[in-house]
Amino acid sequence: MTLATWITFFLACWAISLSPGPGAIAAMTAGLNQGFRRGYFTVLGLVLGIWTQMIIVVIGLGAIIKASETAFTAMKFLGAAYLIWIGI
Repeated sequence: MTLATWITFFLACWAISLSPGPGAIAAMTAGLNQGFRRGYFTVLGLVLGIWTQMIIVVIGLGAIIKASETAFTAMKFLGAAYLIWIGI
């Protein structure tokens, strides 16, 4: 890689890391529009979502699904049912 490519990459990473993500924007919007309590529970929901994802990774759900065709099919149907339930 050339020095110009490295500098461009560094600047892009820097800009992306400084911009707030969708979770931060949702928490700020909820806090500003509905108050501290709503903002607090929004952040709590975001943290619980991250913890849930980490627990799923730790227990090795990906390896289980890869090893079992039945588990993979069940996960697909559960995912489809969830998307239908939330209205997508």
